Amino acid sequence: EGAKLIELTKEGKKFHALVKRGNEYTEYITDIFVNALGYGAEKFAKQIGIETGLYPVKHQAFITKRLPMLGKEGNILDMVIDRRQYKGFSSIYGQQLHETGQIIGCASPMFDSQEASQELKVTSLEFLEIASEIFSNWIPELKNVSFQAIWSGYYTEPRYIIDPELGLFVGMRGHGFMLCQYIAKLYVDKLLGKETPTYFDKLKLKGEGIAETALK
Repeated sequence: EGAKLIELTKEGKKFHALVKRGNEYTEYITDIFVNALGYGAEKFAKQIGIETGLYPVKHQAFITKRLPMLGKEGNILDMVIDRRQYKGFSSIYGQQLHETGQIIGCASPMFDSQEASQELKVTSLEFLEIASEIFSNWIPELKNVSFQAIWSGYYTEPRYIIDPELGLFVGMRGHGFMLCQYIAKLYVDKLLGKETPTYFDKLKLKGEGIAETALK
């Protein structure tokens, strides 16, 4: 905790990671280094001569105040998704949290280039407008409900790169929370020489990849 990776080099089969913690610097030498650094992964991949082609894309999210259950028969509202390309966004989606009844929602930009490496501290008016319009159209009762919080983060695009030979576990495109635990198991299985599904090799840097629609 509180540590920051400063530099990554590779000599032969050994990785050298320079880490800063407070005012102290420590060099770690290891046979296995897993680059799972999210939007910062490309920087350190380049330091050891790997070009991933990844880039960070700003995505925005909101959460409402507490609400009664809005789903069928008094249950929570399941995830709803609108995949129309509309007003600069390619999808709007959200769901209700069981613990509090709050609705958490996001919107994906239609064109990644417009949001690549954008400032995270600023929420766009376009996002607020599209989130308000779509969700209140779905559920008219939400028209008078306020946002409790709004925030931004980076999705790493344009594709998964899961390559144990190169130490890459990157490009999860916002799916990491849902899929990373299982993919991490496959990653370890591969390192241990165990059998993995045929699609796993497609996720390598030089692999063909898999379509996002294959996960739906």
